[in-house]
Amino acid sequence: MNRRENMLSILNHKTHDHVGNYKSDMCQVGGRLEIFENGPIGGGTDGFGCRWLASDSALGQGVPASAKPVLEDVCDWEDIVKFPDLDQFDWEEQSKAQLAGFDPDNQIIEYGMWNGPFLRLTHLMGFENALCAMHEEPEACFALLNAIVDYKIRVAERAVRYFRPDAICTFDDVATERATFMSPEKYRELIKPVHTRFNSAVREMGVIPNTHVCGKCEAIVPDLVDEGSAAWEICQPENDLLALQAAVGDKLAFIGGYDMKGTFAFKDKSEEELRASVRETIDRYAPGGNYAIMGMILYSSLDKFVRTMAIMTDEALKYGNNYYNR
Repeated sequence: MNRRENMLSILNHKTHDHVGNYKSDMCQVGGRLEIFENGPIGGGTDGFGCRWLASDSALGQGVPASAKPVLEDVCDWEDIVKFPDLDQFDWEEQSKAQLAGFDPDNQIIEYGMWNGPFLRLTHLMGFENALCAMHEEPEACFALLNAIVDYKIRVAERAVRYFRPDAICTFDDVATERATFMSPEKYRELIKPVHTRFNSAVREMGVIPNTHVCGKCEAIVPDLVDEGSAAWEICQPENDLLALQAAVGDKLAFIGGYDMKGTFAFKDKSEEELRASVRETIDRYAPGGNYAIMGMILYSSLDKFVRTMAIMTDEALKYGNNYYNR
């Protein structure tokens, strides 16, 4: 079983030979390169009119500017919110450039759709105002979230046409390290229905829908299954991952598991210690299958980030190869 077949088996919750490796088994496209979603590289305005700033501490990744928000009153969204003109994006040229290094024998193509419905709401309004609006004006929020999903479906249609992805991943970080930003009940009221609708549309396109949620979101992980997600990216160990795997691991692939914010993020370790931590993570979360490790440490130094990730990827491939045939 080659790496591509293996990753597809993981996402389809079928028997496979190897522990998946997120950084090598997936050709990641879209994401940061959706300038209509994230603004130009180095900072600027996106297709919604939201301004982004480059952040050195996040390796140049854009962060929303904290100046005057595009939308102050969610009830005014129909008059104020303008959606990006997707025809202004050169989809054909971008697909050629982004897929230049694709290895069809060892990778699947995953199109990353950053700024999911909840995150786009926060980018338009600011985090505090968006969270308040979800409680004060839930009907208007729900209408806007659905309009965002209508737009996201149009993005997915173009992504499928030009990139021909095996999977599409919605990035919608609804949690901090401690808990979800909103109650699970509010999540199920406003966010779960729009995620479900988007995932259903992706399935109808013949593509696997995945969901990226960082932080301690264990209260809503079973909801990801209800929403139709095939995988949870990037599952982090502040959640009780073993209990969640026991509960839904046969229906949801777990991608992540490595403690990227642990001791290695604050104190340099030897290469062998780094490799040992990868093996320990695999042995903790891989035995039941439907698992792919994502090994990286959130350093602000690009050189250090790339060097350590290369070591971790190498060890994940060596140790995880034929893991289930031993």
